[in-house]
This record gives sequence, structure tokens and C-alpha cells, in this order.
Amino acid sequence: MADAQLINNVIIDTDVGVDDTFCMANFLTLHRKKRCKVLGITTVCGNITTENAFQSACILVRDVLKVTDVPVFRSGCSEFNDCNCSFFYGQDGHCGTLKKQSNRLFSTPNQTSEQFLIEQLKTEQNVTVVAIGPLTNLAKAELLCPGVLKKCKEIIVMGGTVYEPGNCPKTKMESEYNFGMDGKAAKCVVSSGVNLTLFPLDVTSSVRFDIIELLNRSSRTKQKEFYKDCIEGTFNAMVLHGETKPEDKRLTIHDVHCFVYHMNPQLYSIEEMRISVDEEGRVTREKGESQIRPVRVALSGKDDSEITQLVLGMFE
Repeated sequence: MADAQLINNVIIDTDVGVDDTFCMANFLTLHRKKRCKVLGITTVCGNITTENAFQSACILVRDVLKVTDVPVFRSGCSEFNDCNCSFFYGQDGHCGTLKKQSNRLFSTPNQTSEQFLIEQLKTEQNVTVVAIGPLTNLAKAELLCPGVLKKCKEIIVMGGTVYEPGNCPKTKMESEYNFGMDGKAAKCVVSSGVNLTLFPLDVTSSVRFDIIELLNRSSRTKQKEFYKDCIEGTFNAMVLHGETKPEDKRLTIHDVHCFVYHMNPQLYSIEEMRISVDEEGRVTREKGESQIRPVRVALSGKDDSEITQLVLGMFE
């Protein structure tokens, strides 16, 4: 087994949509293999409400993936946004398929998502935060404990858009969904001077995954019916909302790129940029002299086939 000091600690901050599940399941596969240690999963309002995000994550982790040694936490600061959820993937974030898996109702932990983040970042070393929902929890942690985010080894964020159109109804499509749902939080985190790598819509919308290949590989797992429902439900939602055509049998899986990057950063073309984020979540690339610390921004994938193979590892 690898030296414990070399194993990367990971916290996944998520709003628990289907694309989040592809990211989480891959990290939890690594966790089982002791190739990383998932310290915990912190949920937040975004795709679905604060409570639904917590309950869906618990069902996913405990009852679908059968992981018992990774704690799940509920946001204590994101309920203000519950009225703005798009429910793109349904009330449970998974096109209704989680109801087929479990009817359990999980108790809220005493510790909130933001409290867990602060505790772990103050006590653990070598922590990567994978933020694949609105950045509400991270911003609250920084507000409660200034400078705590700088203790991260890295924060990998799916959010924002540099050149592509937005997709957030709350901001009339002027910003990407995660940033637009809580622009103030995105502004706080991006401007905090942390070691941050950003996966905007520019890259997450350009790399797509073949549905037949996903279905074939997932059919080998004990969760094959769950994955089948998720894959087909996501495609139907994309068609319904005009994100793809019925004849184009490929999925956009935004959040999973954060996992792929964690595994192999060389698979993406990454550029250092000085960017600012306004309170609507709109990203502006700063020109000329600037005191803003640059962040790494992934703009395209270098090898779609290699990216796909890493994603399919969750079905092992």
C-alpha cells in the first residue's frame, strides 16, 4: 500500500445531480482501492434543494454505492437558494431513479457542511477540495474562518464560463449554473487567492460521452439498473431542454472532468488566467496589469478517448 502521507485527501462539495454522481462514484472507487481518501462529502443547494441534496447523497453513498466509511454532511447556509433550483435532473437530482433504490430518510448530522470543511482544512494535510456545485459552503467557510481555503492543496472547481454562453436560469442565462446560483460565493472563492483550477462550460460542454458505451460498461455492475435510468434520464432531459438532438447519442457530464483532471492533468489544455467574477457569477478575463492571482483554467480536452476511459473506471 502507498505511504499514507502520499495519499491525497479529498473533500467533495456537491449539489448532487447526475453529473455529480459520475464524479463522486469515480472518487469513491479510488477510495475503495486506497488510492485516495475521501474525507467526506459536503452537500449544498444547487440542482436540487438543500435537504434533497443531503438525502440524495446519503442514498447514493450508503444504499447505491454501499460506501459506509465516508460521512455525508448537509449545508447549513444554502437554504436561501432553494427557491431557485432548476431541478434539471428532477427532484432527487437523478431523474427519479433514487426512489427505486431506497426510501430511507437520513438524520441530519450535528456538523454542517461548512463546519466540516473548516475542521478538516485546519486538521488534515494534503487536502484537495473538489467543488462541483455552487460555492456557497466554501465561501461560508472562508467567511467564518478567513484564510482557511488557502490550506487546501488545491481546489478543483466545475463552474463559470469564459467564452461560451451561460446556462443559469436565475441569471437569465448570463452565467454558468454553479456560479450563477451563488455569484457572491463564486466571487469570494475565486478572489481569495487560493490554488484553484477551474473547469468552465468551455471544456465541460465540448467533451461528450457515448451513451451506448456508458450503458455497455455500466451493465457489468450491480448498480446497472440505476446507471441505466440515470444515463437515459439525463439524455431525455438534455433533449427536452434543447441541449442536444435526439439522434445525437452522447451525454454531457460536466462535473466528471474534475475527477479526470485529478487523475491526469495532462489530458487538458490549461491556461493561467487572471479572472474576476461578479455577483451574478459572470466571469471576466482581466487584461493588462493586474494584482489578481491567476487561476488555472481548462479550455479543452486533449484526448477524448483517454478521458472517456478514465470515466468508465467507475464501472469496474
